[in-house]
Amino acid sequence: MSRPDCGYVTLFTAGVALGVVSVVGLVLDGGRALRAQSDSFGAAAAAARAGAQELDADASVHGEVRLDGDAAAGAARAFLAARGLSGSVSVTDTRVTVTVRRDVDFSVLPGSAHLDATATSRVARDGDAAGGEGP
Repeated sequence: MSRPDCGYVTLFTAGVALGVVSVVGLVLDGGRALRAQSDSFGAAAAAARAGAQELDADASVHGEVRLDGDAAAGAARAFLAARGLSGSVSVTDTRVTVTVRRDVDFSVLPGSAHLDATATSRVARDGDAAGGEGP
């Protein structure tokens, strides 16, 4: 007796197995990428706050709230370097913006992802609205 459907079960099983592995890979590697993005944003925000603490002493004497650009950039870069992260820092008179760059290698799926997280912190006088800003 001939079996016309011989081999279809193997093909079906292989297809289902590939689908399951793909879904597991999306869940694990997607979660890994989301965690890295969250950690990168937290580091960028903390580095921006570290930079925003570096006020220009001469301006403060005259009642102005302004950042010391070099000290603010240096503090933010030092914060990133102490944690083994790379990124860019830009400073204006009242704002420090930090962008953290991170590559995440996937463990199940092939390839990797390049992630950028940016945070800004600004300085203000008492009574003015101050604080960090997110993405």
